[in-house]
Amino acid sequence: MSNFLLRVIFGALYVSIMILAAVFQTPYFGVLMALLAFLSINEMAVLAKKESSQHLWINPVVFAGIILYVTFFGARDLSLSAYIIAFVAQLGCLYISYINLKDRSSINYVSTTLYFWLPLGLLAVWFLQNPSLNTEYVLFYFSTIWLYDSMAYLVGKSIGKTPIFPKVSPKKTIEGTVGGSVVTILIMSVLNHFYFHLPIMDYVVAGVIVFFATFGDFVESYMKRKIGAKDSGNLIPGHGGILDRLDSIYFSSLPYLVILLLQ
Repeated sequence: MSNFLLRVIFGALYVSIMILAAVFQTPYFGVLMALLAFLSINEMAVLAKKESSQHLWINPVVFAGIILYVTFFGARDLSLSAYIIAFVAQLGCLYISYINLKDRSSINYVSTTLYFWLPLGLLAVWFLQNPSLNTEYVLFYFSTIWLYDSMAYLVGKSIGKTPIFPKVSPKKTIEGTVGGSVVTILIMSVLNHFYFHLPIMDYVVAGVIVFFATFGDFVESYMKRKIGAKDSGNLIPGHGGILDRLDSIYFSSLPYLVILLLQ
């Protein structure tokens, strides 16, 4: 079976699982976020060569368990300031990971763990507060990311000539990034008008998602390049590891939640 066919099949399976979890709401969405948190932290430990049972199993189970606890036993409502603080903390973790990446130190492991866990954990908490309403917001969010990935690839493949960060991700071009962003924002605005009907400034919200998703992709590409890895893993045939698949979500979900609460 060709790599392209594997990519299509498992990409469709991944999208279906994410959509079904959002549609079926609680507890399925929280369980999915817990599973993704476990897989993310476990895969990161493998990349960092933290091969003890604590790093490979205990820590991922603990952080995933926190999300499961919130999912099944509830959590108090979080204010806008809590999500802003979480995003600032994530940026701090990213900076610590950036300056210590080659060292594979313990502080780097902790900061990178929180970088991956905070967006998934807070997304689960936010969804839990009002799942019947938040399902539409989650679907809008995921649709924007998936559409942008496709449009940036198609536009870049068609007219892309100028690499945007050649040392980090040589295949991504300025034309693909800009063109894909514009097309995505336009399509999501139309979809919101005719399908989602969300009371948001859709073009602004879609633009924020695309902006941070782009940098999330570059962050993950940079990390892999610095440690000499082509893919973060081989969990998803045709796509690489879970970090490769979720790179846009890690860095864009908290800004998305913040802008939703600001509107």
